[in-house]
Amino acid sequence: MKLVQFEPLFLRHFRTEEWPFTYHNHNHYELMLISEGSGIHDLNKEQSTYQGNTIFFLSPEDSHHFYIEEQTRFRVIKFLPSAVKDGVNASITDYWDNLLINLGRKWEVSKQNSIDIELVNKIISIVDLMITEWEQNDHRTTELHTNLLRSVLILMDQSTSQSTVLAEQYNTSKIERIQNYIHAYIHLPDCLGVKHLSHEFGLSESGFRNYFSTNMGMNLTQYINGLKIEMIKKRIKHSDHNLSAIALEFGFTDASHFTKYFMKHTTLTPLQFKRENKV
Repeated sequence: MKLVQFEPLFLRHFRTEEWPFTYHNHNHYELMLISEGSGIHDLNKEQSTYQGNTIFFLSPEDSHHFYIEEQTRFRVIKFLPSAVKDGVNASITDYWDNLLINLGRKWEVSKQNSIDIELVNKIISIVDLMITEWEQNDHRTTELHTNLLRSVLILMDQSTSQSTVLAEQYNTSKIERIQNYIHAYIHLPDCLGVKHLSHEFGLSESGFRNYFSTNMGMNLTQYINGLKIEMIKKRIKHSDHNLSAIALEFGFTDASHFTKYFMKHTTLTPLQFKRENKV
């Protein structure tokens, strides 16, 4: 089972005695802070016990499940690479690509060798601040969340700096590059057709379709529509732009086409959605 997220950054905070998800992987990175409980974490069919404060860092290709023995508190940050890469120059983008790709591997090794309690407590403090800000802002993420997330990732990376990393591990997976490309060009429909994307990533059109659906658990159209609708909703709810400007931003030159598209995926007109979600 693959869980697909369209928001660049999403937080979840809960306590539970039973893990509510089946064995799954994601299209995003996941930073999980665990406390107040114990159990078993199955990561890629390898099981390890947890008790008390523990940090897991999952990459998109990782699959996992929890077998909870005592009620556990979860603080979870789910994010796409764009959450930390947006607004930075090309050299910094490469830095974040390299950090994210390798952090999952290095973190598991360092966690098995030793647990830095001081580091774990420091990260928990930062994440608790992120959760507090998130709850006080009606579950909206802000620039503060982005900067705090970057700080957490840098702290984790520095703590694993002695781990050996092979040069070839710095290659971003093709499916991640495709997702990054779609997110970057979501406002330009002409760049998101199968013909264009298959050429961009060196695949035949049928090969691209099969590769995407196999790795994402949905076809390209479903993914693009899901991402576009979530971004439009966010823009309607949290920006001062009028609906005509938002329609134009996402490549709709005709207001009626924009309205029909939005209704097809939400059952509401953009105006109805705006009225129901006044902040």
